[in-house]
Amino acid sequence: MVVIKISKLPLKTSISLASITGCRLLPTIIAAMKSQIRNSYFASLPVDIITDIFVRLPMKSVLICRCVCKYWNTLISDPNFAKLLFTYTTPATMIRHCHSRIFHLVEYDRIKWRNNPFCLSLFEVLEPNNSSSIKLHPEFEIPLPIPKSFQGKRVYVNVHSCNGLFHMRWSIDRDISFVCNPITGEFIRLPRHPPILTPCEQISWRFGFHPKTNQYKVMRIHIFNKHDHRIVVQMHTVGTSTWINIEVDYPKHLRYVSELPYYFNGALHWIGRDGDRNASIWTFNFDTEQFQFFSNTPRGQGRETMADFRGSFCFMYFNELLVSMWKMERYRVGESWTPIFEYSVTTSQLPSCIAYHDRENQDFCIFGTPWHDINVHGEFQMIRHVPTLIPLKNIIIGDNVEVHNIYSLDNFN
Repeated sequence: MVVIKISKLPLKTSISLASITGCRLLPTIIAAMKSQIRNSYFASLPVDIITDIFVRLPMKSVLICRCVCKYWNTLISDPNFAKLLFTYTTPATMIRHCHSRIFHLVEYDRIKWRNNPFCLSLFEVLEPNNSSSIKLHPEFEIPLPIPKSFQGKRVYVNVHSCNGLFHMRWSIDRDISFVCNPITGEFIRLPRHPPILTPCEQISWRFGFHPKTNQYKVMRIHIFNKHDHRIVVQMHTVGTSTWINIEVDYPKHLRYVSELPYYFNGALHWIGRDGDRNASIWTFNFDTEQFQFFSNTPRGQGRETMADFRGSFCFMYFNELLVSMWKMERYRVGESWTPIFEYSVTTSQLPSCIAYHDRENQDFCIFGTPWHDINVHGEFQMIRHVPTLIPLKNIIIGDNVEVHNIYSLDNFN
């Protein structure tokens, strides 16, 4: 397999984290593109037309174009172009083995993705020579940083994605937590969080974006026992040096709130259950800093999960051999739940992964199923992510933001 390390190219903004893979003829393609540019009218096109063409390309194609010539490299390296590109970029999916340092970016492919929905085995996604009719080869690889003291060890990394960035935290003794742009390879270290001295039943992390202030939020969520109806949200605004504690009560008729809330539209969403096991959705809003009722869940049975698709809040059920997805047509309006699809699975083929896509909008989501055999194929993580080339210093708001490069291992002493 041919691998082109972007870090070896004379780029204005380092892309040292990205390496493009999956195409044995990539050097030949780039050489042919250079020749065509020199011998065609493309080089004489106005910059606004070239820009309009580039912003409609998938991320892998943009990175390839950046390798072709200095003029294209300069154009694509411009932060203003990166901001424009981000407005056109559709969500993709990042896939990795949970203990792997390598992420794979899977982008929409109108030609290959003919069936809807289609099933595949997760272990086949990372197999370069798989025989599946739907080949999801990695578009490019994104290695994750590992501290020097943990080189060669099996380390689990907790990863959340929001609005083009990752929040990553090591599940090791050291308190290592940072926010990074996985495409540019830039990251910033986060300050240590203060301890919560009262024992609690659940602790989870989430990463969000406050659209009104354009600030990213990292949240450490403590849920106490059923007799102590409290949730403590430790919140850090990325770019600052402090954490704040926000304590809220949730209704006493709820006997359970889900361990992993889902971030969408500036709020955290929980699935709660009352004494009769009836499910409902509750939110913590960044503006009001209150825990409040959001909506009843749509009708269905089975394992539940929340998602977003086509810019809307969605709810999914996995019920034995049936998968169904509901879309909330109007946010916060429970009466607007509308079924998007319902898919029956045969006992002879229990897929570990299902992809559903919208050919018109080129949007898609890949989600794991309860039938994935972790003991056989290992544990995978799939993250819905919008890749961006915007430099981290142009995203994070703060006076003392120190941006590092993810390959500078000296930062992890």
